[in-house]
Amino acid sequence: MNYQYKNLCLITKIFFPLAALLSASAGALAQSTEAPTFYGEAQDAFSRNCAECHRSDVPNLGGITAPFSILSYEDAKIWAPVISLRLKDGSMPPWGAHRQHQGTFKNERYISDEDKQLLIDWIEAGALQGDPAEQLDADELALSAPPNEPVQAPDGSMWWMGVPDARVAFREPVEVCEEVTDWQPTILMQRTEGDLSKHQWIQATEILTGSTMHHVVSNYLGVAVPGRRPQVYPEGWGFLLPADPFVTIGMHYAKQSGPGTAVEDNTVGGFLFYEPGDVIDYVVQNTIPMNRDIVIPPGDPNYMTTHEHTIEEDILLLAIAPHSHYRGKAVKVELQLPGVDERETLLWVPNYDFNWQFHYEYQEPRFLPAGSKYHVTWWFDNSADNPANPDPTAEVRWGARSVDEMMNARYFFTRAEPQGIVVGDAIPESILAQARRREQFERGQYGGWDTENLSQLCGP
Repeated sequence: MNYQYKNLCLITKIFFPLAALLSASAGALAQSTEAPTFYGEAQDAFSRNCAECHRSDVPNLGGITAPFSILSYEDAKIWAPVISLRLKDGSMPPWGAHRQHQGTFKNERYISDEDKQLLIDWIEAGALQGDPAEQLDADELALSAPPNEPVQAPDGSMWWMGVPDARVAFREPVEVCEEVTDWQPTILMQRTEGDLSKHQWIQATEILTGSTMHHVVSNYLGVAVPGRRPQVYPEGWGFLLPADPFVTIGMHYAKQSGPGTAVEDNTVGGFLFYEPGDVIDYVVQNTIPMNRDIVIPPGDPNYMTTHEHTIEEDILLLAIAPHSHYRGKAVKVELQLPGVDERETLLWVPNYDFNWQFHYEYQEPRFLPAGSKYHVTWWFDNSADNPANPDPTAEVRWGARSVDEMMNARYFFTRAEPQGIVVGDAIPESILAQARRREQFERGQYGGWDTENLSQLCGP
């Protein structure tokens, strides 16, 4: 269980008595004609701001699923005290980018001041039901809900990107043993549905994690971290998947050790492909500017480190995806154009939360000329005041373990000049070679496994 939901469970235990008190007082407060009610006002605000995740049929977001639904009055009323707390402290709806970026990125989760106050007023007035005849029907809820709804596949699995054209999975479930605290196996996933016997252009990928984990990284499937949606490329943007019976995926399991802590993982990956005749103008790439020389002193509440990266050719910037571990506090990504001293803030996350690591994709890709400088600044809290800090007495350096740190700011981009590749035609050799090179590097670096007995493998 991640840190955020441990706190949520604790808060729930503390405040359930308050929920009962609210219920008892609802009758007296119902006489107030000014108090908002669930069916009168709150249901619509919940649908717009919360129902994307807080529902019974939602798929996971990088290993996170919402712990309750707010689509019924009965559920929303029980959780009202916790909802109020989370609205007031700003942790819900979860979204890291500062409000100065509102309207810049896709799938943003800003709640309006009006909706926030309405929901708090509803709770503080007694979480009144109102007239059930005023409840929104399914069509009205769909209209007010966020535009991206999950889709159910025939086997019952839920996918944000749509039902996959092909799937890959472990040969058999992976057992993460009781002794494991921090384990990073790289595994060759095999095809379970669809066709991987020919070169195909990827339009979208999604990873459904099968257990509590730190993060997942795959050259072809992309990244799964807490809070991350699938990677869905804009029309005409794509990533080449060469013919191959296997797909490499790097798992990072992080949990408590001890009796009863073993888990079984059944992570699954899915692909959506372009159709023959579609045109790929932009071949997606990504890179990870980072500083590996970080040394965070014990107890330091505000350690700062920077990195500068020069962009060598004209590109279109699609998305930014910052990543650090438990001590990550804030991150700023800035752009310095050639010949210009001033910097533009591309992304400012003032309260980074390891439990929510978002992929900030632009509404419209940004043109960045060759010679532009990409500046990354991270702040870390290694003090005892950081409740997520595993050890404030430790000197912390860069590393892959959960207790180490990273200061990444991966970005997704493409060459600015359209390439006009027709799906089904011969693939330029340079693109095919690059795709194969990256995958072989992953397999050679980590020694991907193709084994009959994954269930017997455990980390050190």
